[in-house]
Amino acid sequence: MKKILKSILLLLVCSFVFTVNVSAATDYKYDENKVKLSVTELVKSLVNMDKDELEYYANNSVGWTKNASEVLLDYKNNDTLGGFKSLSEATLKEDGQLLKIEITARYEKVNLEIVTTMSNIAGEIVPVRIDFDLVDIGNETLGEKMQNALFNSIIGLCSVFLVLLLISFIIYLFKYIPKIMEIFTKKDKGSVSVALEEAIAQIEGKEELVDDMELVAVITAAICASTGASSDSFVVRSIRKADRKKKHI
Repeated sequence: MKKILKSILLLLVCSFVFTVNVSAATDYKYDENKVKLSVTELVKSLVNMDKDELEYYANNSVGWTKNASEVLLDYKNNDTLGGFKSLSEATLKEDGQLLKIEITARYEKVNLEIVTTMSNIAGEIVPVRIDFDLVDIGNETLGEKMQNALFNSIIGLCSVFLVLLLISFIIYLFKYIPKIMEIFTKKDKGSVSVALEEAIAQIEGKEELVDDMELVAVITAAICASTGASSDSFVVRSIRKADRKKKHI
């Protein structure tokens, strides 16, 4: 309720701050900056109203206040505008004996052009009509387009630099790849060499065993032939190679 009373007070103030010096019925003077500032405050009050405030004015007011409240309430209910962002500077144009002040309210989804028509009534300039026009964000002014283009360029440059840094980091890691490959290669070679050595040892062991068995059979046959004894009467436990360099005494 306090917000509604505050809004009513602001609207009343805006209705009486446009006092002018009237020189004729169709010719009057006005302070352009004062008119722009007052309309800006009026529009700011309208766009900042919530649904309850707009519904109150739509049901309990007349004239431009009722029409403006109904339009803005419809936008709010349908979520046409999105979140409010900012207001542009006011521009004033004379249309005969009327003054038209244009202000663009920027929202997240679209922009809303607000044209407030002012008239000289009993020596005072008061709002008599407010019109709203939805404008697609793509229909921006040259300055806004330049600003968005600069912002997009900065984002693009930052993205390019980030990608280049990532590529440089990957290239920097290339020097560690041969070392990593060498470690895995050594492991593979070590396991292969160990397996190969074990296989060779087994083969050599088998070969030595075969040679020893043949040698035992030959020696056993020679002993049996020289002594006339049977091969069952003795057992060959070991065979050692004689050192031929030693001299027998």
